[in-house]
This record gives sequence, structure tokens and C-alpha cells, in this order.
Amino acid sequence: MIRYIPLTLCLFILQGCELNETKPSIEVETISEQKSCRIEPANLDRLQKIEKLFLENPERRSRIMQNAIRDKDQTLLALLLSTPLSSKEQLQQAKRYYAKFVLYPDKACPGDRYFDLRDQLTSALLWMRAEQDNLLQENKTLQIKIDALTQIETDLSKDKEIQE
Repeated sequence: MIRYIPLTLCLFILQGCELNETKPSIEVETISEQKSCRIEPANLDRLQKIEKLFLENPERRSRIMQNAIRDKDQTLLALLLSTPLSSKEQLQQAKRYYAKFVLYPDKACPGDRYFDLRDQLTSALLWMRAEQDNLLQENKTLQIKIDALTQIETDLSKDKEIQE
């Protein structure tokens, strides 16, 4: 019975507590009122559809890219140049486009948040390409050393056969 007294007291205390409703933050509303989103949701939807088409249809990539260049659509170009399929130079060009954008990556601007994440992805892809280049260079250096050691071993074997 004595064990139940603390438990009963806790229940009485909790019954007196009221849970406050969580109200939407006024901060989100003021941010969206103060700043306009660069990438509107309808535009983001359009851009993502074009990007999907670009990724799924290799035979249409060139035409889609040419249209984006002709239209000078920097947001679309940034997306198309920042795919995992892109070269190092294309990724660097995408980073230059992202650097020009003034984004507000908060809850009120999902398009801006998406582009901010794509900018981060582009940075990660550039880092991965640099790491890959370093590993390829290291592999080449090691292969040269292996070839040199193999040549030395062959020469030593020939010398040993001549001496016998």
C-alpha cells in the first residue's frame, strides 16, 4: 500500500496539469511576409518534371539542355547541371548558378529549401569527384611502383640464371 502512495500523488499532480495546444509559429508567417520565395511551388513542380524527363530519357537530354540554355532558365540549368550524371565542370557551373540565387530555405519556401539541398548535394558530388581523382592518381602511382618492382624482379631472375 505504501508503494502506491507516490504513484497516486503523481497521478493527482498530472491531473491538474493541462497540455497547451501548440500554435503555429508567428515567425514562419512573418518570414514569408517579409521575404518572397525565389522558387514558387508551381515552378518547382515544373522544374522537377523536366529534370525527371532529363534523367529518364538519355536521347532527349541534349534537347532539354539546349532549351534551358536558349531560355536562359538559370534555375533549370542549375538542376540539370547538378545531377549525379554530370561532369566535374558541369557541377562547378551548377555551383556558380546556385551562388547567384538568393534563397530562403525555411518552411515557408519549400522550393528554396529544395534548391538549397541540391546546392549541398552538388558540393558533395564535387567532393566525391575530387576524392575519386585522388584515388585514381594514387592507383596510377602505385601501379608505376608495382611495374618497377616487377621489372627489378625480372632483371634479378635473369641475372641469377646467367650466374648459374
